[in-house]
Amino acid sequence: MKADPFKIPEGAPGTKARWAVILCCMGAYFFDSYDMYILGITMQEILADLHMTTVQGGLLSSATMLGAVIGCVFLGRFASNWGNKLALVVCTAWIGVGSLAVVFVSSFWAWFFLRIFTGMGIGGIMGPIHALIWQHWGPGHRAKITGLTFSTFPIAGIVASFAGKLMLVVDFRWIFVSAGLSLVVALIAQLAIPDDRHLVPAGAQKGTAKAQKVKFKDIVVGNYKWITLFAIFASFANMAACWAMNTWIPSWLMTDRGLDVSQMTNFAMLNYCGGLVGYLLWGVIGSKVGSGKAMVGAYALSAVALLLYIMLPGGDYLLLSGPLLYFGQGGCGCLNSILFAEAYPERIRAYGSGTTFNVGRVGSIISPYTVALVGSSFGLTAGLLMAPAFFAFGAVVSVFLNRFIGRQQALEESEGLPVEKP
Repeated sequence: MKADPFKIPEGAPGTKARWAVILCCMGAYFFDSYDMYILGITMQEILADLHMTTVQGGLLSSATMLGAVIGCVFLGRFASNWGNKLALVVCTAWIGVGSLAVVFVSSFWAWFFLRIFTGMGIGGIMGPIHALIWQHWGPGHRAKITGLTFSTFPIAGIVASFAGKLMLVVDFRWIFVSAGLSLVVALIAQLAIPDDRHLVPAGAQKGTAKAQKVKFKDIVVGNYKWITLFAIFASFANMAACWAMNTWIPSWLMTDRGLDVSQMTNFAMLNYCGGLVGYLLWGVIGSKVGSGKAMVGAYALSAVALLLYIMLPGGDYLLLSGPLLYFGQGGCGCLNSILFAEAYPERIRAYGSGTTFNVGRVGSIISPYTVALVGSSFGLTAGLLMAPAFFAFGAVVSVFLNRFIGRQQALEESEGLPVEKP
């Protein structure tokens, strides 16, 4: 009889496929993030090539996130109803196709709709990654593995900055072509990760051959409606602040702080190194003090650090304080990933965590464009001052999110239901 690839042997940290899962998930999320970073790195070249305004550049970044919101709605349900492995493969390939297509576009509206298309693939990746980690890694390892997986977000920023240093002197489109390598990750995931389409969700009735399909009402029933609401608010705050930073800080370093392209990419790489440390350490901090409490601290640190980063002048200060700022922001992203997965049971984990995280991307639709609008009238420094306020809002809503997650766990324990631990 063939061994069950989803069975975790007693005493083992996970299934036999756990390492293939983590490597493929890391590769998929790397390219998910890389595609978004390279838009900010190449923004000044895109504006010049297409003779666009700063406001139009903000719309391109917002279009990507609009696509992500659309994608999470459809592809989140696709993952829960048709398999997390298949959804991961489809979304990773989707991003590759969208990135390669940049070679063939040369007008603002072609760019705009292509970014929406690519964003749809980006929006579908988060949920399947959460669910696959929970399927293949046992309790006690999930939080650390989740943090490790999503640490590829700042790694993608480092690689994108280095790629910009090499390729911007030739043609910015080559950077987007390099993002097409996500097609290779999709192929490897298809071959290496066990198919989970046959799994019956935990909520299905016993003895039935057909599982109940996951629907939106499943994540807004009872106390879950408050968890979903405040998780969306927390994601909104992180996304709004993060993409205000990632879209416009590279340009701000050049236009308002006088750095050239080479200096800007050096500063950016150092900042993203701070983000990488944040993704790795905040997961450990969360396992010690609780993911919810750690998330409040990460938002508060980011708000203070970003305010100082923008207001205090001097290249030396920027060089030293940038990694601290991105360390805090890395904690927000890492702990969003961990806490949203902890908040939902297995049957609706991919849909719940993916939906809350990606609906929160509305913040990343709004912020690049609004920063550009304010910046066009008052300068990018004034526009970027919106971002610390978003982080402060995230700290407040995280307090409420923690309360409702705690209430849900208490309800399940009182009813004798098992409470899943990270």
